[in-house]
Order: sequence, then C-alpha cells, then structure tokens
Amino acid sequence: MIKRVTLISIVAFIFIFNPSNAQEAPVSLMDDISYVFVEKLIAIAKENYPRVKSHNSRIAMAKGNIINQKMTWLSPLSLNYVYSPANTLNLTNPTFFSGYQIGFSFNLGSVLQYPGNVKRAREELTIELLSRDEYYLSLVTEVKSRYFTYLAEYKSLKLLNYTNQDALNLANMLKDRYKKGEVAFTEYNTAATALSTSTQAKLNAESSFLRAKASLEELLGIRLEEVN
Repeated sequence: MIKRVTLISIVAFIFIFNPSNAQEAPVSLMDDISYVFVEKLIAIAKENYPRVKSHNSRIAMAKGNIINQKMTWLSPLSLNYVYSPANTLNLTNPTFFSGYQIGFSFNLGSVLQYPGNVKRAREELTIELLSRDEYYLSLVTEVKSRYFTYLAEYKSLKLLNYTNQDALNLANMLKDRYKKGEVAFTEYNTAATALSTSTQAKLNAESSFLRAKASLEELLGIRLEEVN
C-alpha cells in the first residue's frame, strides 16, 4: 500500500533530485509589503465600507441638529396682531382702538432651555465623531490584517506553484527513466505520489488565496484589480 507523503517530504524529495531549487533566495513576506498600498486600501475602506457611511450619516444629522437648535432662539418670541375696522360696533369684544393692534409674547422657559439644548446637540456631535474615530482604528487594523493574510496566501501559492512544477518535471523525468529501465518502480512511484500530493496542496492554496482576497475586498467595496 502506497503511503501518503507530507508536503515537507515532497519539498525534500524534489530538492534531492533537483538541487538547483535549494540555491534560491529564501521566501520573505516582508519584502513584498507596500505600506503605501496599505494606506490606499485603508482610504478606500473608509470611503466605501457601509458602517463608515452609517457613521457619516449620523454625524451629518448631529450637525443639522446643532443648526436647528441654534435657530430656536426665535421660538420664545411670538407676534400677534388684531385688526379692528373703524366705525364698526362690536358688542361681543368691544375695543377702544381701531385699525391694526400688534402684540408680543415672550416664553422665558424656552429662553432658559436654549443654551442647554445647543450644548447637548454639540455633545451629541462630539460623541458621533469619537465613535467614528474609534471605528476607524478597528477598520485600519482589520484592513492591515486581511492584507497581510492575502499577501501571505499569495506567497504561499506562488511557492507551491514552483514546487508543483518541479514535482511535475521530476515525475515526467522518472517516468521516462523507468520506461527505459534506468530507475526502480519505487522511485517513479514516489515521484508520482509526490506530484499528486503537491497538486492537491496547490489547489488548497488557491482556495485559501481566493478566500483571503474576497475577505479583503469585503472591506474595500471594490475588487483589488480596481485599486489604482
């Protein structure tokens, strides 16, 4: 019964039969990180993510409420007028004056409430601004985290593509040598098994890469290919 070899065994097996790969520079994630690109992703997320838009709408409403509260300083004042035609006898409400009569009324309670209402509206705006700033901190961290995961999955997939290609080349070479009787069946069978395992690892890496890409695009609201 053929044993299933691990990915580490595959890489070691390929390096033994294809030593040129062992001379390649070590893979590093740090070299490919672009913080300029990260800042661009953060700016896009702040512009497009629905929860940010919700915060911005509440801020706009809070600003509008301040304007409304400032306009209420006229509310305590009210103007009334009465018109009494000349030479008209009014037995129900007799008046001593004719023509227009103007009166003012003043609500002291509303005047006293005005400063407090304006202050409360400003405090509500401050709370909304701080709430958005707090969410910005979480959003920035999440964008960076998903970008780093995306980049790691990309590097992993790239490495597995090379490994899979080497496994394919090695399997084809040993297949030809086995047909010529130059190698034992066990060597060819090990290479074929390594190729199968490497191919499955590549497919899993592709799936992980696509999930990481979709997770990052969820925050951006657009596809990564659309980021300029």
